[in-house]
Amino acid sequence: MKKEELYDIAILSKLEIKEEEVEEMLEEMEKIIAFANKIDSAKITDEDLCELDEAENVFRKDEVEKSYDRDEILKNTKTKEDGFFYLKNAENFGGEEN
Repeated sequence: MKKEELYDIAILSKLEIKEEEVEEMLEEMEKIIAFANKIDSAKITDEDLCELDEAENVFRKDEVEKSYDRDEILKNTKTKEDGFFYLKNAENFGGEEN
């Protein structure tokens, strides 16, 4: 992988990569690509896929369970609105209020 490709991926992913991180990131990306190529080259036969047809629904039945009381959950917050936690913006989440 080339540096330019790494920067393109970073831009598309909205990630910031510092210059001192580039070499390490390139090595990690090479490992990821090698692993993906190894998976891609795996030989799968029709017999391997037959077992998939025998799969059963393993999900549990939806059941209504007792939940916590909304007022009890919200009693210690300073900022609530209409029965929900209220945050001015994500930067204040878990931090000091401006």
